[in-house]
Amino acid sequence: MSKALDPKCPVARTLDIIGERWTILILRDLFLFGPRRFQDLQNSLSGVAPNTISARIKTLMDAGVVARELYSEHPPRAIYSLTERGLALKPALLALRDWGEMYTDGPPAPRVNDGKLIESLLPVD
Repeated sequence: MSKALDPKCPVARTLDIIGERWTILILRDLFLFGPRRFQDLQNSLSGVAPNTISARIKTLMDAGVVARELYSEHPPRAIYSLTERGLALKPALLALRDWGEMYTDGPPAPRVNDGKLIESLLPVD
């Protein structure tokens, strides 16, 4: 994605980080399920090329939204999780969920809350 058309605009700057296709769905999965392996994200986003997922994760890491922690050196394996900055996006994702339920066709988001989820992205506030 090109850099913000208007670097003075916080919306444009935010879209530089989270505005590319699939990025919001990566964030959704990290909110819903907590830390995820690359393979978990790839399975959730079936049909998305691995290099696309890698590029989106890299952008999120560069912006301090997602952290990467190695859990195996050989072969290198990592787990990805939301940082404090990433967690701060929760109200934005909740607003997108609510808008989608109100103005698009399809079933509402399932309401999940098993205590393991970060107060789950899905429960109504």
